[in-house]
Amino acid sequence: MNQKRRSRGVRPSKGGIERLEQAKEKGRDDEGKQLTFERIAGKAQVSDKTVKRLFNGDAVDPSSAVAIIEALGLKKEEVLSSEESLVVESIERIEARSAELERPGTHSERAGKATEELQSKLKGLKKSTEDSYQAMYWLQANQKALAQEAAKAALKEHYNQPTASGDADDSEKVDQFAKDIGKYLQLLYYSLEQGTWKLIEQAIQESVIPLNLESKFYAKALIFIKDQRVAKELPPEAAKELTLCLDYLINIIPIRF
Repeated sequence: MNQKRRSRGVRPSKGGIERLEQAKEKGRDDEGKQLTFERIAGKAQVSDKTVKRLFNGDAVDPSSAVAIIEALGLKKEEVLSSEESLVVESIERIEARSAELERPGTHSERAGKATEELQSKLKGLKKSTEDSYQAMYWLQANQKALAQEAAKAALKEHYNQPTASGDADDSEKVDQFAKDIGKYLQLLYYSLEQGTWKLIEQAIQESVIPLNLESKFYAKALIFIKDQRVAKELPPEAAKELTLCLDYLINIIPIRF
């Protein structure tokens, strides 16, 4: 399985966050009022949630990041790391090349085909980002419930009896196991956010995620989430993004422990 995943968004560098904060503090809107996240969002034509994510150092859609940065009178090079800037520049190059080919005087069968190919690449890049974000937000919103349901299902199957029957020991086992599964789900969230599976392997190698039971129980719990919740509740493309991460984690747990 290929571990290389395309980045799902861009994030500011440490110095970039400081510049964002400074620009927000010094900036004023058209009425001379001090900038707030909501006012920045209005100027950039994005949601205030997206603005807050960028200020927190989280990854956001490249075009949204540039809009926020420019709304604050900054340049992307001042805010984004060099690696993140490359993502933005790749999108900008596709858009610029597509626009160039569409200019009057350049219409030919070859130019038209090139334009379609560039626009298809751009659409695919943006769509992939949207699908990944949708999977991330769903996972974050349902993390606690998913962990609890999966823990019950995995232990119930093992003991071949209900685990939430009121027995104090069973309930304690489920709660502890659910906490473990919650940490795995949080790891999947970060993997989706950063577009890489390396975080999963690194976390397992450094033993920063738990394995308080046999590895097969964790695999069963994650399979339950994949088959019973992800496949049924997320749109196909968003489900595919999360399923890829789940499958990788399910397969690597027995090998690494």
